[in-house]
Amino acid sequence: MRAALSRAVPLVAAVAAAVPAVPALPADLGERTLERGDRGDDVRQLQELLTDLDLRTGADGTFGADTVAHVKTYERREDLPVDGRVSPGQARGMQRRVADADDQLSPTDPVASGPADPAPATAGTYPVDGAHTYGDGFGDRGGHKGQDVMADCGLPLRAVKDVTVRRVATEVAAGRYIVLHDSDSGEDYVYMHMSAVDVAVGDTPRAGAKVGEVGRTGDATACHLHFEEWTEPGWYAGGHAKDPVAFLRSLGGS
Repeated sequence: MRAALSRAVPLVAAVAAAVPAVPALPADLGERTLERGDRGDDVRQLQELLTDLDLRTGADGTFGADTVAHVKTYERREDLPVDGRVSPGQARGMQRRVADADDQLSPTDPVASGPADPAPATAGTYPVDGAHTYGDGFGDRGGHKGQDVMADCGLPLRAVKDVTVRRVATEVAAGRYIVLHDSDSGEDYVYMHMSAVDVAVGDTPRAGAKVGEVGRTGDATACHLHFEEWTEPGWYAGGHAKDPVAFLRSLGGS
């Protein structure tokens, strides 16, 4: 009996060793870096996410050439390193971008591209109508994309140029904010943390017109305007943020 058992144990071990272990594929997007050739539910989730980002991709669960091309398009659009791979951090950023878009713009909200007959360019108006100082600047605290102009809550905010209102929205970090488009330069100007908004999408305020009031909505610990300047063609539309201090000082800012 002992001899039979001793012969059986090695046989079972040999059979177990002959069966290859099949690694479990990650179930959720963000658990691994995805690249060409990968397969699984997380790849399918990535493909659905790309479609939500206006990069229509077939959700077949295979990271093929089409998916690589759309990932690279997203990376160029967001000014990221272009390698066609999606790290867990990049996946989370894509998910936040979709969530922000859902919060900021409903399907019925129009997005204006600019007036058909733009008015002549003007010298411009400083955005804060009242006493102010400068706080955190461009590039401070990591990815700070604008200049904080510290001022009392409730002070009027003015259009810096003759502009068209491209977006009016509320977001967790930015609070109430607006995006103004200058058709002459192709640039966008973004005002964040507003306590009140006096314009709507499609409005065309002239330079100096009141567009809202200084506030501390969103992720703000003090009353201020977070002001961003984006190059042509504008805010998250292919342009990039640049340091707005020179522009603000040209408008008479302290």
